[in-house]
Amino acid sequence: MVREEVARECPAHRPPTVDALGKLKLSMSTIAWECTQQAMERWCAQLQGRQQAEIDMRHDSDEIAMGVIAQVMLGKDHEEAREVFVAGREQMEIAAYAFADLPLPGFRYLPTRRNRRTWQLDKLVTSKISHILKARLASSVYEDDLLGQMLQLQACRSSAETLSTREMIGECRTLFAAGYETSASVITWAMFLLASYPRWQDMVREEVAREYPAHQLPPVDTLGKLKLLDMVLLETLRLYGPLTFLQRKTISDTILANTKVPKGTMISIPLLMLHRDKEVWGPDADEFNPMRFQSGVSRDTKLSRALLAFSYGPRVCAGQNFAMVEVQIVIATILRSFSFSLSPSYVHKPSNFVTLLPRYGLPLIVRNLQQLTG
Repeated sequence: MVREEVARECPAHRPPTVDALGKLKLSMSTIAWECTQQAMERWCAQLQGRQQAEIDMRHDSDEIAMGVIAQVMLGKDHEEAREVFVAGREQMEIAAYAFADLPLPGFRYLPTRRNRRTWQLDKLVTSKISHILKARLASSVYEDDLLGQMLQLQACRSSAETLSTREMIGECRTLFAAGYETSASVITWAMFLLASYPRWQDMVREEVAREYPAHQLPPVDTLGKLKLLDMVLLETLRLYGPLTFLQRKTISDTILANTKVPKGTMISIPLLMLHRDKEVWGPDADEFNPMRFQSGVSRDTKLSRALLAFSYGPRVCAGQNFAMVEVQIVIATILRSFSFSLSPSYVHKPSNFVTLLPRYGLPLIVRNLQQLTG
């Protein structure tokens, strides 16, 4: 019955996702702004009666990114599903540890402590998402969030093309991993670099103050005017991209740099090395210099092919535009109201754990600009 109803409203082979994606982007922008406001309210509470306070930006980046992806994916069900996202994060951490395991056949089926915890988390995630999926299908109300768009797309497909509940749960997990960890990492390192280079922080803040209306969500077209912020974020992706390497498998025999590579070969691309290659980026490749992106990153330039934070070509990350809009809104909103610097307690030790993050957190000294000027 649900499929018949949607089939009447949904033209064949044209699922209602194009306009919906635009609405989803606007909804995501609003949610990112609201989650950032909540973080700043916590800072203001710490600042009461004081000129400055210390916060852990790695923790707050996590909270903001998790709040955004939870609401974008599950809308009104985001509070119920928060446990799912916490479990999903733990699953990713366990998976990262598993890379160090010996490649023993059948090891993942042994009842080790880690495997038992993995099974427990898998059961929890499956149960929670299944409950939400079944409730929406039973009510015939899909909602306008990302899960709702997936269900509408499913309803427009033939029965042979539809995904099983298990496959839908897998899609949700993938979207969570891609939409949460990446954004949290970029926000964290962008804040680190702006704290480390106060001149750039002041320059970007002046730009934001010109283009970004105070105390309200910036219009989407405003974000395109934040050129300095965009340059800083591109340089952040170059120096501290979320992923340290990419893996690709050759689908046919090919030649790379005069080397014959047979079909089926797994190739690892070391992004950290590539993004700091002096032959590509110049003698200052290890230094923070957003001016190298003053002309942007065009698809037909050498820089676009060398900056692979979101991959490149047909396998480029489909959610990169959403991620960058989210990060822009978060950073611009913070710059509008706060200045920040590195805490003396900060220890610089980037750690590759699922994504690249500061191992010991990112303690920042924050100051409320409105309080200082008011």
